[in-house]
Amino acid sequence: MNIKKGIVYIFVANAISLLASLFAGFVLPKLLSIETYSDIKLFQLYVTYLGILHLGYSDGMYLRHGGRTIDVVNKKEINAEFKTFKIFQFMISVIAVLVAIALQNKILLLCALVIVPVNSGNYLRNLYQATGEFKKYSRLTNISTLLIFAINVILLFIIKSNNPIVFIVAYVVAYYIYWLFLEIENIKIFGRESDKPDKKFLISDIKTGIFLMTGNFCNVIFTSIDRLFVERLMGKIEFAIYSFAVGIENLVSVFINPISTVLYNYFCNNNGVERVKRIKRAVFLFGALLLAFVYPAKFIVVHWLTNYVSSISIIMFLFAAQFASIMVRCVHINLYKSQKKQNRYFFIMVAIVLLSIVLDALAYYLFGSMEAIAIATLITNVVWFIVGEVDLRKYALGIREYLYYLAIIITFLITIAIESVILGMVVYLIVLMVATVLLLPDSFKFAIEEISKLKKKVIKKRNEE
Repeated sequence: MNIKKGIVYIFVANAISLLASLFAGFVLPKLLSIETYSDIKLFQLYVTYLGILHLGYSDGMYLRHGGRTIDVVNKKEINAEFKTFKIFQFMISVIAVLVAIALQNKILLLCALVIVPVNSGNYLRNLYQATGEFKKYSRLTNISTLLIFAINVILLFIIKSNNPIVFIVAYVVAYYIYWLFLEIENIKIFGRESDKPDKKFLISDIKTGIFLMTGNFCNVIFTSIDRLFVERLMGKIEFAIYSFAVGIENLVSVFINPISTVLYNYFCNNNGVERVKRIKRAVFLFGALLLAFVYPAKFIVVHWLTNYVSSISIIMFLFAAQFASIMVRCVHINLYKSQKKQNRYFFIMVAIVLLSIVLDALAYYLFGSMEAIAIATLITNVVWFIVGEVDLRKYALGIREYLYYLAIIITFLITIAIESVILGMVVYLIVLMVATVLLLPDSFKFAIEEISKLKKKVIKKRNEE
């Protein structure tokens, strides 16, 4: 599957995710108490950490099959490998349940119960991503998203619950239903698991993937370290407000994920310098357009979610941080993976996490505010972007692109602070258009051509009907 088709498939899946994310981002905090919303977000934060428990197994498989197609992989081997993975994760889950019971922590116990379904889902999604099966990847994404969405709707509007444990238990049930769908999908593709588990996969995949997994986990820690600081040092209400800001910021991920997902398989087979640079310019332009999302988000918060108005300044800095990280997530990380430089990626991520911890700690002890921690997150993301450009200097962009990056960041921070949301958005879009024409003329021309092609296809389809 080519890159355009792959991105389209993931975008379709993420369009559904966007609707569900908009609901979770704006409706949940509106209808639930801040305390309940805080507990739900804490559970979801812990779930993001479960990926470390496969110890690199899933990433080893991911690296081994990267660039292949589903037709050439050995189906018996895949079955045996997946069965071994599930047994391994079940053993880890038993240990985690016992630890949670010993600690008498309900949220940790519920997290321990979803280790197998969550990591099994991520395993198969990694397999489909590595082999370019983006249609299947999209289907799995849709199932998971729709289940959580349906549960939120039922609990909010039918049962009308405000109990965080009720929501979290329902999410646990959803993960197991999701796992059932996974098993059905796996049988359709690879047949029934008649092959025996083999510890050779456990050893070889962990050995191959341990550095990539640790790097990825550092990435997860990096993207959540600010929330951990707020949760541990500032209290439940502050954590809810900061998590709300992060939830709004994560809406951008719905648009970023299609690109980052597809580019790994693409870079495995197409990593010429000029091709990569062209993609990087397009990513810059796309990221600048995504920043415009914050203006309507600000409007909704001011006029509808008044309990979370204090999150606006946090949202502003986190969105700016997203513009810095989009290049890293879509291009830099995929280049490290596709070139089998997971060891280097690991060491860079460790350094970035350490920097993030230091800056967040300084921000808290010097200023003691959530805004200061958000600014620290922005600075760390900018440093991360610079490190990637220097380390991957073969693919580094020129002065025009960096001036564009600087102009967009400065304009965004100025215009989002304007009291009138409409005026701020109009000024930002005007500057964006001018900067793009002057500094990224090739990307602007390419975007216009693609829009023109799409318009012609739509018109042709209408005429045929």
